[in-house]
Amino acid sequence: MKVDLAPGWKTSLEYGPNWLFIKLHGPFGETADASGIADSIVLMMQQDLVDRIVLELDELLHLPSDFVQELFELRDRVERDGGLLRVCGLCDEHWDELDSRDFTRRFVPFRNREEAVLGFYRPNKPR
Repeated sequence: MKVDLAPGWKTSLEYGPNWLFIKLHGPFGETADASGIADSIVLMMQQDLVDRIVLELDELLHLPSDFVQELFELRDRVERDGGLLRVCGLCDEHWDELDSRDFTRRFVPFRNREEAVLGFYRPNKPR
C-alpha cells in the first residue's frame, strides 16, 4: 500500500505479524517537508493497533534535519507508549552523518528488515 505522509515523501506500507513495515522514499523536490511524519506514523499505529515498526530507509536520497528530528520524536513517542521502533537500510554515508547528531546512541543500525525484526545484527559471512 502506498501512502503520502508529508509533502515530498512517499511511503510503502506492509503489515506482518505484529509489525508495521514502512519504507520511506524521498525527499523529492525543493518543497519537501518532513514535518508531521512522526504524527502520521503514530496515527497509523493507533488505527491499526500495531506497536512495533520497522522503518526501511534504504531509499532515502538525503537526510534533511527536519526528517532526523521527526525520527527522534517518533522514537520517543513509540517507546513512551510501550512500542518498538527499529530502523534499517541506511547506507554508511547516512550513518556517518547521523553519528554526529547522537543518532547512533538512540538507534541500532540494522541492515535489513529481517535483522530488525529479529533484533540483532548478523555478520555477512559465517566464521
